[in-house]
Amino acid sequence: MKTKFKKMKMIPPTMREKKRYFLLKEINEKKVEKAILKFLGELGYAEANPQFVHKNPYLLLSVNHFMLDKIRTSLALSGINVIRVSGTIEALMEKSGMH
Repeated sequence: MKTKFKKMKMIPPTMREKKRYFLLKEINEKKVEKAILKFLGELGYAEANPQFVHKNPYLLLSVNHFMLDKIRTSLALSGINVIRVSGTIEALMEKSGMH
């Protein structure tokens, strides 16, 4: 008895969530999460969809591009230093001299 699975279709690039990447001097993920939650609340946190990508020696944070200014404000208010923001990880590493 064979089961037939339908292949899921790929989401076209125009329908995907656009992201921005923050290079942070802070390496404590909990401190960054707390800062965003304190300023934006749970709903704003969910809309921003922050995800930690890389840890050594700096923290790389991925967020929804609509929430860029709000995330930057929440990090600044809690004293977390943002080194650079970019649309791709490759450009972020290249411009910051980490490549």
